[in-house]
Amino acid sequence: MGNVLVLSATAFEQGVLREQVEQRVTSAVAGKEWVSGSMGGRSVLLVATGIGAVNAAHALTCALQARRPDWVLQVGVGGAYPQGGLEIGALALASEEWYGDLGVRTDEGWQGADLIGIPVYGEDGYNKFVLAGECLDRAQEVLPEVKVGPFATVQECSGTDELGLERGARFGAVCENMEGAAAAHVCALYGVPFLELRAMSNRVEKRDREQWDLVGAVARAQEAAARLLESEI
Repeated sequence: MGNVLVLSATAFEQGVLREQVEQRVTSAVAGKEWVSGSMGGRSVLLVATGIGAVNAAHALTCALQARRPDWVLQVGVGGAYPQGGLEIGALALASEEWYGDLGVRTDEGWQGADLIGIPVYGEDGYNKFVLAGECLDRAQEVLPEVKVGPFATVQECSGTDELGLERGARFGAVCENMEGAAAAHVCALYGVPFLELRAMSNRVEKRDREQWDLVGAVARAQEAAARLLESEI
């Protein structure tokens, strides 16, 4: 059934999963807590990376240098873009990840990193990482209720109606987050299959925390993640 590395930005987003880990061993690596053991008949390592692309990339690199999982699962919450049709609490799997604010701001608006002309991955990789593959196909079979679509990763979260509409349209994205593209990037560098599962905690619109449901989204994401970990992926 394979060994799995499970990433979340915060311990809160994987707290329930941690409680389900058997023969649990806790350690600290570079200031980040690692929880290892078994779950669903497989070996797992759960890492809370910290928020943002740099924290995610650093923690994932440390983990991949220490051990080589069969696949990586990122689980957490995200914001639902208006065009994506997802309600708060809905689940989504990434079919591709975009660096949503890596590029150039011009008179004509935002332009992607290809305008700079220096790839961030390979010979022609700029903003997009395609995640389609056997892992995603099998995850869809386990979670048929989940919407599959593009995600956008940003370090400046969209806190206005206008920016949410702009980014959602630009990438055809269903979900905004702060770590996914960085994790997809590192997994591509190491040649490790990557899945990203998120539950929508809010809509990407004018920022209003009173309309959010972080607790419900965190619970929903972990319940779905547990089903994946107990499956034959």
